[in-house]
Amino acid sequence: MEVVIGLLAALVLFFAAGYFIRKNIYREVDRLEARKIEIMNRSLADEMSRVKELKMTGQAEELFEKWRQEWDEIITAQLPEVEELLFDAEDHADKYRFKKSREVLVHIERMLDAADQNIEQIIEEIYELVTSEERNSSEIEDVKEKFKKAKKTLLAHSHTFGSAHAKLEAELYEVYEELKRFEAETDAGNYLAARDILIKQNEILIDLGEKIEAIPAMLSDCQTGIPNQLAEIRDGYKEMSEQGYVLDHIQIQSETERISDTLVIFQEKIRELDLEGISESLQEIHDSIETMYDLLEKEVHANHYVLTETAKTEGALHELVAAKLVSKEETDTVKKSYHLSEEDTSRLRSIDKQVAALQKRFYHIQDRMANEKIAYSLLKEELTELERQTAEVKAEHAEYREMLHALRKEERAAREQLTEARRLLNDSARLISKSNVPGLPAQYTDLLREAQRTIVHVSEKLDEIPLDMVAVNILLEDAVAASAKVHEQTEDMIEQVYYVEKIIQYGNRFRSRNDNLSKELNEAEKLFRHYEYESSLKKAATAIETVEPGSFEKIGMLVEEDLEELKNK
Repeated sequence: MEVVIGLLAALVLFFAAGYFIRKNIYREVDRLEARKIEIMNRSLADEMSRVKELKMTGQAEELFEKWRQEWDEIITAQLPEVEELLFDAEDHADKYRFKKSREVLVHIERMLDAADQNIEQIIEEIYELVTSEERNSSEIEDVKEKFKKAKKTLLAHSHTFGSAHAKLEAELYEVYEELKRFEAETDAGNYLAARDILIKQNEILIDLGEKIEAIPAMLSDCQTGIPNQLAEIRDGYKEMSEQGYVLDHIQIQSETERISDTLVIFQEKIRELDLEGISESLQEIHDSIETMYDLLEKEVHANHYVLTETAKTEGALHELVAAKLVSKEETDTVKKSYHLSEEDTSRLRSIDKQVAALQKRFYHIQDRMANEKIAYSLLKEELTELERQTAEVKAEHAEYREMLHALRKEERAAREQLTEARRLLNDSARLISKSNVPGLPAQYTDLLREAQRTIVHVSEKLDEIPLDMVAVNILLEDAVAASAKVHEQTEDMIEQVYYVEKIIQYGNRFRSRNDNLSKELNEAEKLFRHYEYESSLKKAATAIETVEPGSFEKIGMLVEEDLEELKNK
């Protein structure tokens, strides 16, 4: 029983699978049938009608017949065969020969693809034929116009093309013959062949037009322009050589011969209408000629420069040598009075060596000018370099001279500062003498002595031989500061003395009535007699302000008048 059920289940599965496979095959058959009908319904009538508008002779007639036969083959043979194969595919599917059915369907697909491609090919060829006729009709006039223009130019300016004229006319005649063949092919209905002819002749005419435009200028360059320039360069070279110029390094002879040989080759190539690369090569030749002109001109300028600048350079060297001797004497003089560092003395030795080397180089240049054949441009380079180095040494020497002058200038400045410091001390002494100061505080006396001592040290240092300005400047800085401080404190001390005296005089009127004020003023007088002027002033000013506020300011106005009178004495 179980076996029977299993067999029944297998049969059910088999028929179910077969059903679905046949259904898919039928669906594919329907798709291919629809595609076949679509191909049958495609009509080439419109495309064919465009061909019929042409002259139905020659190539047009042959192609039309070929396309008609190919279309008939598709309709009467290929598509009916597809129809039979579709029936076969269904029949195989009904008999469960699914593999065979699928093979037939694949074959049908390929046949329909081939038919489609054939139809597309026919349409493309029809389009090519029809458009060829249309483009030929529209483009032939432009080609003829190019032909007429080229012919007219060759006739009107034949002399400008030289030996290339015959070759140009020959090629133009070939174009003329080909255009006649174009007309013949067109009349014969061979539109595609006519199209090929027209395209090729148009390209030839464009090329000929470019050559016709370029050749006159090229020939003019090769036959007249460049040869004239070469002759001019040779004449100039010969003339300059006779005048004594050394021009071997320019190689005029070999270069002009090379260019002349090249021009002969170019003229032969032009005659054969082989113009490739000639325009660029002619530009290179022009550049080479321009370079030769520049080199000859450079020698002329160099000659003028050497003749005029040699004397100037010689004069500059003589001046430098003379100035160096003066500096050497100055250095010997300065050494007697000043201390020079090793760096300073070595600078003069270096300048001396450099000047000797410059002289040697200049004599060498003079010797070469007199005894050797050498290009002026090379002499100019050497002379220019010598001038540059001479200017550098001159600048270095000027710096050295400035250093020597700076030493003496520094000494004068130091002596002037020392004199100013002494003046300040003398002025301080004068003020003390005129002001009748009772005595000098010990602190002030110490400061005065220190200032006098530093001034003496500076003076002694300035009298030393050789003079060491570094040490002088260090001591001088202390002396200037000390004398300024003495003068400042002198003015402060005298002002304090005047204040104390005026305050005590002003306060005497209140002593009898104010015991406390009398006591404070007595203590201020005591401090005054011991030369403690600053403390005395503070005590006296405080005491008088307690009795009569604002009195210190009144007394200050009197003190200022007295001090101004003192300074004017």
